[in-house]
Amino acid sequence: MIDSIKKNSLEFFNTNGLPSKKLENWKFTSSRNFKNFSEPLSNHRESVDFDTDELSLVFINGVLNQESLKNFKFSHLLEVQSIDSVKSKNLLECSDNFLNESMFNLGISEFENGSYISFKKNSVIEEVINIKNYFLKDNEDKRISSFNIFHIGEGSEISIMEQDFKEDYSIFNLKLNKFICEDSSIFKCGKSFNDNSKTHSLSYSYYQLKKDVSLNIDSMVKCSFFNKEFIEVDLNDTGSDAKINILNLGKENHHVDNNILINHNAEHCTSFQHVRNVLDNKSTAVFNGKVIVSEGAQQTDSNQSNKNLLLSLDSNAFSNPQLEIYADDVSCGHGSTTGALDENSIFYLRARGINRAAAQKILIKAFAKEVIDDFSLSSLQDISEIALDSWIDG
Repeated sequence: MIDSIKKNSLEFFNTNGLPSKKLENWKFTSSRNFKNFSEPLSNHRESVDFDTDELSLVFINGVLNQESLKNFKFSHLLEVQSIDSVKSKNLLECSDNFLNESMFNLGISEFENGSYISFKKNSVIEEVINIKNYFLKDNEDKRISSFNIFHIGEGSEISIMEQDFKEDYSIFNLKLNKFICEDSSIFKCGKSFNDNSKTHSLSYSYYQLKKDVSLNIDSMVKCSFFNKEFIEVDLNDTGSDAKINILNLGKENHHVDNNILINHNAEHCTSFQHVRNVLDNKSTAVFNGKVIVSEGAQQTDSNQSNKNLLLSLDSNAFSNPQLEIYADDVSCGHGSTTGALDENSIFYLRARGINRAAAQKILIKAFAKEVIDDFSLSSLQDISEIALDSWIDG
């Protein structure tokens, strides 16, 4: 089955090519640098030193490392199989929006050794599971495509913290993930990307939520040369809740793009998007957020908030919050603000003996901390505060 899917995906990419700025999802983001990574990685070797422990699952070039799986403390709560062996078409299917993305199809056509990782029913794990992504140095200037599926069983409570580990060399990380959250599950997904200046990262993350699911997606991106993330959440049954909190810190010519789509397909569901960007020098941030409330999805409660702090006249923020509502008994709102540091606030602090640089730092930290405090994982809060201090002082 997977061979047929890969063949069709490659045909789609060959027909459509790289995305252009004529496409709404790529209007403010250029794919021209993708041509520098025309050669895909063809050999998933695992000869790399990595740190592991009983709470970590290690992925090398996007492939689950079997040694880390053996050492994993909760391996008895997992069922793992190769995606190549998955026979269910429903498990492999992703959103139509992704299927219309040429880069998503390229990733599907190229990935090797993907895993289907399933947490058994009623698996309650209080500790945070570390997802550690390592990349080999001999992959420089290569395109690395990966696809993994995570299944959160009914009644399970799972928290993961994802981090990338790589040296200062140029790679193109094309990452595809699918998450299936069964009834009454709780899933907290934290991501920290403290990138080097040469990395290109393009990811597609698709979440399917069933009944009474609680989902938290929290992300902090610091100094990524190119980072574009597609997030799509389908609220397919009643009583589910999705919260997305993102902090991006940009300098130099860094470019970050968050493309978020939440589909309210059932009644009595809630969603919240909170994205903040702090931009200096010639960095750019894009927020393209959309909520679709389907007919019959009554009692929907949804809100979007995008705030951008520009520390340079050369930095840019593009914001496009959108609502499509086909039900009449809903509470939905969205808002976006972009601006510089408030001079009145700086004056107020300086009048109390604080120098200008220290006053600016206080205001930047206060702006960023509003989203950091909303992160569901304390470990990501700690990492983000350290990264923020480093970013301001660097």
